[in-house]
Amino acid sequence: MAPSRENQPLAAILTGILDRLRVRREIPPLAPDERIDGKVALVTGGASGLGFATSVDLARRGARVLLADRSHPQGARRRAVSLGVPPDRIEPVSVDLSDLRAIDGLVADLARRRVRIDRLVLNAAIVPTSARTTPQGLDEMFVVNYLSSFALVTRLLEVGVLPRDRRGPDVPRVVFVASESHRWSEGLPPGRLDGPRDGSPRRVLGWYGTYKLMLTTFAWELARRLSEDGSPRIGVFALCPGAMRTGIARELPAALRAPLDVAMRLLFQDPFAADEPVIHFACSRSLDGRTAVYLHKMTAKDVDPRAADPEAGRLLWERSAEILLDRARPGGSIGPGGSPS
Repeated sequence: MAPSRENQPLAAILTGILDRLRVRREIPPLAPDERIDGKVALVTGGASGLGFATSVDLARRGARVLLADRSHPQGARRRAVSLGVPPDRIEPVSVDLSDLRAIDGLVADLARRRVRIDRLVLNAAIVPTSARTTPQGLDEMFVVNYLSSFALVTRLLEVGVLPRDRRGPDVPRVVFVASESHRWSEGLPPGRLDGPRDGSPRRVLGWYGTYKLMLTTFAWELARRLSEDGSPRIGVFALCPGAMRTGIARELPAALRAPLDVAMRLLFQDPFAADEPVIHFACSRSLDGRTAVYLHKMTAKDVDPRAADPEAGRLLWERSAEILLDRARPGGSIGPGGSPS
């Protein structure tokens, strides 16, 4: 039985500690020549933590990285260059993923510039202390941790920035940074998908698991919709990087944050180690022609059966598209985000 939402902070610490002890590597490291020279990668939440490490390591393997973040993407580029990344391999992109209009603006700008994305890493997530409202009147955590990814992917597909007309091993790849916490979730909300959400700090990590379940369910539905005659037109992958030292819990109250901070310092991975499965999904030749693969660190697993359920995926997709359409009405002014069918 999944832990109750009230026990999620303790569960997060214990799970992180157990990860270090029981999750054993099954997949070998990437070879030095497994590179993506000349490919374009877009990384959300790229200015800090796992997103920053991913941006740097993709650039080191030859990609031109669009480092997308709400906070200080220019500063993140300077830090990447100070670590030896060639300046022309990191392009800072300022975007507020809590604002659906900003997502639409980003996609329109990429389309205008005729950018084609080869690797899309959906990494952005937040753990807020209270329920906050976005410019479109939605819950911020719901939008950043789930709906922004749905909106971004579907809009990129609609305008062709994320192309699905390639064949063979050169198809683009979409990588979802999910979490083992998707297994903790009590399930997708049976009523309104977009809220209201209990904003109690003690329940926020429970909601984090719920949104990771949504994200993983969306990923597997996307993989189904982007496969044709058994072959992926775009490879879709998801992962849990394992417990790592990041600032994602910085908004939690001190009483909840303190034990997490101690555990992070003593036992959790550095983001430059935790990003290994992300880089594997982006670069490994062993994944050519594959889709719907999930890694917990560097060990392959099945996702929770709820995330793999086609009917759950269909319903989640349809409801998410309805929410975007609703916000496109007068006063909303965002894209529909309802394809591909």
